[in-house]
Amino acid sequence: CEDVPAPYDMPTKPETPELSTDGTEANPYTVADAKIAATGTNVFVKAFIVGYVPDKALNEAIFGDAASAENAPTNILVAASADETNVTNCMPIQLPAGAIRTALNLKNNPGNLKQEVILCGNIETYFGATGLKSVAYAKIGAKEFGTKPGGSTTTPDTPAGEAKGTGTEADPFNSVAANNLATSLGSGEVSDKEYYIKGKIQEIKDQFAAQFGNATFYIADDENSQKFLIFRTYYFGGEKWKEGDGQLKIGDEVVVCAKLINYMGNTPETNQGGKLISVNGKTSIEGGSETPDTPSTTEGISVNGLTVTLTNSGATAGKSLKVEDLSTLKLDANPTEFTLSDGTIFKLDSNGNKTKPAYNEKAKELRIYANNIMTITGSKNIAKIILTCTHDNNKNTDCVGNETATINFSGKTATYTNVFTGTTGGGVQLRIKSIEIVYAK
Repeated sequence: CEDVPAPYDMPTKPETPELSTDGTEANPYTVADAKIAATGTNVFVKAFIVGYVPDKALNEAIFGDAASAENAPTNILVAASADETNVTNCMPIQLPAGAIRTALNLKNNPGNLKQEVILCGNIETYFGATGLKSVAYAKIGAKEFGTKPGGSTTTPDTPAGEAKGTGTEADPFNSVAANNLATSLGSGEVSDKEYYIKGKIQEIKDQFAAQFGNATFYIADDENSQKFLIFRTYYFGGEKWKEGDGQLKIGDEVVVCAKLINYMGNTPETNQGGKLISVNGKTSIEGGSETPDTPSTTEGISVNGLTVTLTNSGATAGKSLKVEDLSTLKLDANPTEFTLSDGTIFKLDSNGNKTKPAYNEKAKELRIYANNIMTITGSKNIAKIILTCTHDNNKNTDCVGNETATINFSGKTATYTNVFTGTTGGGVQLRIKSIEIVYAK
């Protein structure tokens, strides 16, 4: 008997956990219950937004820029807790094109992080896990988007403020009215005529500068009203802004005249090429706005083929230092700072963009992405910076930076920002193959 093993209970099949919710609108699934259900059509899920998964292939197909794939998420991750950090407790949600993606994606709506959301879609495998796809309806806070099952249309997102004006010179649109008309246009459709729009500047995306002569900013009746984007409008009379002309500031009341466009079907704005009519009731900015108090002045950026030249017009060119092969700098994959042989320092900053400046070891090139900042502090004053760039054969694009990029010089320091004002994609990268610093005499 001593050789007879002790008896053991045979393992039994674990019981399926019971669902505490049923996936209806009145009793939406929790993330745990959705995973238990593992399937379902037009089910409701209630959870908190905790992040997203970089879906590079899908994002590149949609936004056309592999570099911005991680920065233009087409999905979100939700969990039962707003503070969840374990991805196995999360559920991936594929956001459909249109209003739902525009409203929920974290790239354009970072404030959505940790916000509660109710979603209706189909439970399917997504990223190899139980996820929610074909989302037809979403609610975040008091705002609803899409259509519930059965065809009942949700309450539209009511804009803050009342639509006013008829769009004429005597009775300009306010921001809400302009937004309403632009939103009514088809995707990419431009209005057949120009409209007058009036409002106070709430945010300046791009101040008037000599390189392109236009400016981009948001207006509204006040800080609590719906904003409307005035995109690349020219100066008074439709002329390009030039050095010595006045500048805009937050709070200025402006009137512009432009055609409207529903850009990409999700961004109502003025079409490029509008004109400034008045600022604070005046047809000039003399006394209406002050030139921003800044120690640096905006200088020119010229592009000739694959050569980008950043010029400080206030300095005379002297001796130069050139780095033909960037591999000699022994850069990290995502460098934040490096120093040339004479002590000139380069500092690189993502500037809030999840796609950081990068060094591609195989191509031996430094890559500056959308809105990244490159600050060069010379061993002495800088007169010019000459960058030899590369061509992207896959996109047939010269990687010479966005046309909205800026360069500011101040003594020994030059600050380049690859400004990108679009709503999708990442614009044009600046891919640097060699660097030449030309110092002032």
